[in-house]
Amino acid sequence: MPATTDTAPTGLDHVVLAGGTPQAWMQMSVEQWQKRLADLARGAEVEGAHWITLLPHHGEVFSDSESDEFARLIMGVRGVSRIDDAFTARFVWNSPSGSHVIVDPSPDGHQRFADTVEGIRLSGTNPDDLTEEMLSHALLQPAETEADLVIILGSPERIPDSMVWELAYSELVFIDIDWVDLTANHLELAIDDFNRRHRRFGGLDS
Repeated sequence: MPATTDTAPTGLDHVVLAGGTPQAWMQMSVEQWQKRLADLARGAEVEGAHWITLLPHHGEVFSDSESDEFARLIMGVRGVSRIDDAFTARFVWNSPSGSHVIVDPSPDGHQRFADTVEGIRLSGTNPDDLTEEMLSHALLQPAETEADLVIILGSPERIPDSMVWELAYSELVFIDIDWVDLTANHLELAIDDFNRRHRRFGGLDS
């Protein structure tokens, strides 16, 4: 019997979540981070997502000393590794069940976009040869796919400062809660909302 709309696969592979600020992230303990990363993975894995990218909603860019302090904090979590590019550092936690949570503490999406382009140029790539695929890979790495769903903590009246590229084609779901209150259940509810929609490729939720 053919699959119905309700049971057809959603194709959800990459979830991006924006919440909190770099300064709020810094206030968390290693134990709190361990639980938060596990909650993110558990919530997103409900629909088989392999990649979860965590970005601040807004906030101040870390100073060099703050960046070092945050790196020491997040690297204290079991299973976290660091990925450096030309300008920024991302951190990746591999869940026991096989998904990956990318933690990017950059709160300025426009600067992250500009830095990524400059990093590609410094790598020796001719600007005339730069393609959308190359730019997407550099911005989203180590995730292997574009974001299918963007979950934003806070009011729908404010788009996160940390996002530029991720907003182009992703479905947006807003959850009006604080970063400190986030649980795996909130992600499950957001994904359930995503599953009940017709994809609008970047449209806001009604």
